[in-house]
Amino acid sequence: MTRKIKHIGLTLGLLSVIISFLFFGRQQGTYQLLLIGGLLVSLAFYLTILFSKESTKSKLIWTFVILFSVIVQWLTEPIFVKSSYLIFLKSNQTELTAVNKILINKKGEIDIINDRINDKNGILTQLEKDNLLKLRKKLGVYIIAKSDNEIYYGLWGFLDVRIGITYWTKDEMPDKSYQTLTDNWYIHLKNN
Repeated sequence: MTRKIKHIGLTLGLLSVIISFLFFGRQQGTYQLLLIGGLLVSLAFYLTILFSKESTKSKLIWTFVILFSVIVQWLTEPIFVKSSYLIFLKSNQTELTAVNKILINKKGEIDIINDRINDKNGILTQLEKDNLLKLRKKLGVYIIAKSDNEIYYGLWGFLDVRIGITYWTKDEMPDKSYQTLTDNWYIHLKNN
């Protein structure tokens, strides 16, 4: 393997890890593929650099490149994660607004999971239910959960880890476990 290919491969792997966080909130599969793939590619090319006949100076330079990219990733991760949620909001603004208009003034809890709506109080009309099911599918969220304070959109979930956004419906601000995205949109910082 030529020296140039190893360096390009390592650089591309490191860039893949850094940009993966732009997909964190909106396309979890793409995020995981870029992150894990980037880590594996970086590791493979770094090991080929370390165990090749390159000079000690070159090996040190590429070690510093990796350390620098770790610092860049650490500094940019919160910005890219927030940006991923904002991209989701902007891309789905029409559908999110439609769901919020239907649910915002309804009392009680309503859960929309897959093709099932849990409306214990029976306050949704059949037309509203049909629209909500279509909108949930179009948004690509696995759950929409409405409570007295919020409308939660579950973007991804596995075991006890949940990634989603919250539309806050009350005038008073939520507690410090929520991070502001824009307007009434928040990220809940604790796992649900």
